[in-house]
Amino acid sequence: MSKHIMRGTLVGCHRVFMVVLLALLLFGCAGKRTLLMEQVRTDLRQLSTERALAAYEKAVKKNTQRVDELLNLGLLALEAGQHDKALKAFKDADRLAEERLTRSISRELSSLTTSDRVRAYQGTVYDRAMLHYYQALAYLMKGQPEAATVEGRRIASYLEVNARESKHTYKDDPFLQWFAGVMYEAYGQHNDAWIAYKNAARLYPFYGMDEPGYLCRAEYAALKRVGASEFEAALLEECPGVDKEHNPDWGRVVILCEAGIAPQIREDNVMFPIMKYDRRTWDNDDERERYAYDVYGRRHDFYYEESELDYFVRVALPYYPDDYSGTSVYEVAVRGQGIDKLAELAVPVGSILKQDLSDRQPAIAARAITRAIIKYAASKAAEEAGNKEDKTLGRILGMGVNLLGAATEAADTRSWETLPDKIYVADFQLPPGEHKLSLEFKYQDGTMTQDFDVAVGAGELKVLRARCWR
Repeated sequence: MSKHIMRGTLVGCHRVFMVVLLALLLFGCAGKRTLLMEQVRTDLRQLSTERALAAYEKAVKKNTQRVDELLNLGLLALEAGQHDKALKAFKDADRLAEERLTRSISRELSSLTTSDRVRAYQGTVYDRAMLHYYQALAYLMKGQPEAATVEGRRIASYLEVNARESKHTYKDDPFLQWFAGVMYEAYGQHNDAWIAYKNAARLYPFYGMDEPGYLCRAEYAALKRVGASEFEAALLEECPGVDKEHNPDWGRVVILCEAGIAPQIREDNVMFPIMKYDRRTWDNDDERERYAYDVYGRRHDFYYEESELDYFVRVALPYYPDDYSGTSVYEVAVRGQGIDKLAELAVPVGSILKQDLSDRQPAIAARAITRAIIKYAASKAAEEAGNKEDKTLGRILGMGVNLLGAATEAADTRSWETLPDKIYVADFQLPPGEHKLSLEFKYQDGTMTQDFDVAVGAGELKVLRARCWR
C-alpha cells in the first residue's frame, strides 16, 4: 500500500471516528434525562415539590425552547405553588407548539437520516389539550376566574377541531369537556356549561367508561339555570332521581384529585427482515413510505424462506412498559361534617397516553424503517466508493457509516412526564357557610390526607385541587 493511500485511510478513519463520537455524545443526552426524571419523581413522592422544581430547572437550559421541557417545568412550578412561573412556561410551550404545527422541512429531512429526536417536539394532541387544563388551574389558583374560563373555552374549541380532523382513538375528551363546563359555570356562563356537560355525558360511553354520577347532577343543575324545561323529562329518564339530589340554595364544591405519575416512554430495539425480492428503488417518497409500512407489518407472524432473506434492519421504537403501575391509589374520599363521599375516576391519563402512542406507532415505525434503509444504502455506497481506491478504506468507510447509523438510531422518548396517572373527581353540594373538609388518598402502604377550609355561598361554585404522587 502506498503512503498516499495509507494517509488517506488514516484520515478517513479519523473522520469516521469523530463523527461517530459526536453522535454518541448527542444521543447520550437521553440517558441523562432518564436519570433526571427519576430524581424528580423521587422528590415528588417525598412531597419535596420545590426540590423537584429546582433539580429540573438546574438540568435544563435557561429559556429552553423545548416544548417537553416547558411542559414539565410548568407543571413542576404549579406543584411548587409558583403560579406565575408555571403560566410563563405553559404559555411558551403553547406558543412553540402552535408554531411547530407548521412542519420544518429541514428537520424532517434530518430525521430521515438520523433520528426522530432531531424533529422539533410539538407535543401530542393530548398534551395540548391538557395544557389548557393546567393553565386554567393556574389562573384559578391566582384568583383569576375570567382567565380560567378563557382556557376552558380553548379546551372546547380545540377538542371540537380535533374530533373533526383526528384519525386517532383520542378525538375528544369527556373529562375535559366536563371541566370546560365547570369553568363556564364558575363565570356564570350556564348555557355553555350545559352544552359542555351534555358533550361529556355523550363521550364517556364512546370510550368504554362508566359515566360518573356527578355528571347527571351537573347537567341537571345547568339545565335548571338556563330554564330549558323542555329537556328536563328526557334527562330525568336518563338520570332517575337527579332532581331530588339538587338543591339550588346550596353551593357546589369540585375537588380535582390527581394521583400517581404518568409512565415514561422507553426505547425498544426491533429487527425487521428485508427480503431479496423487495424493491430497492422508488419513484417518490410516497412509494417508499408505503414500502416502509409493509415492512412494519412483518413484525408479527411473517414467515419466509431463509434463502429469500437479504438482511435485517434494526430500528429503535418508543413504547410504554406494560408492567408499569402509575399509582397505587385505589380510593379517594372526602370527609367532613355532613359529607362522606367517594371521588370517582374521571380520566385514566396513563391509559390515554399508551393508546395515543399505539395509534402513532405505525407512522413512527415507518419513518424508522425508512431511516434504516437509507443508512444501509449509504454504508454500501461508502464501501463501494472506498473500494475504488483501496479495499481496506472501503471496508472502513462502510463500517464507519454503519457505526454512525447505529449511533444515531434512537427512539424519541420525549413526553410530558410529570402528568398524573389518574384523575379522580369529587363533585358535591354543601349548605352555605364555612366547612372543614378532609380529602383522603388511600394507597397500598397507607393514606395521604389533605385538608381544606371552604367557604361556599348559595349557588356558588368552588374548585379545589389535591395531589398525591403515590
